[in-house]
Amino acid sequence: MSTLTVCLTDQEDRDLQLACEQTGKTKSEVVRDLLAESLRGYRLRQSLQAAHAELSGAARQAGWLTEDDILQDVS
Repeated sequence: MSTLTVCLTDQEDRDLQLACEQTGKTKSEVVRDLLAESLRGYRLRQSLQAAHAELSGAARQAGWLTEDDILQDVS
């Protein structure tokens, strides 16, 4: 496991302390949980953006500009 030092504002520190009190977890545990959740969302957004970039040109060429356009073609 590696160590990361982070500077928090006073408000962020209070919010983190409150999260610790509510969950019974240490600051490190709360931060690791939040970071893992955030990184999962980040990876998903990156994957969706890549898929959009890859497919949007082909969709436009097919005349698919809205969801209704797609539904008309597949119905």
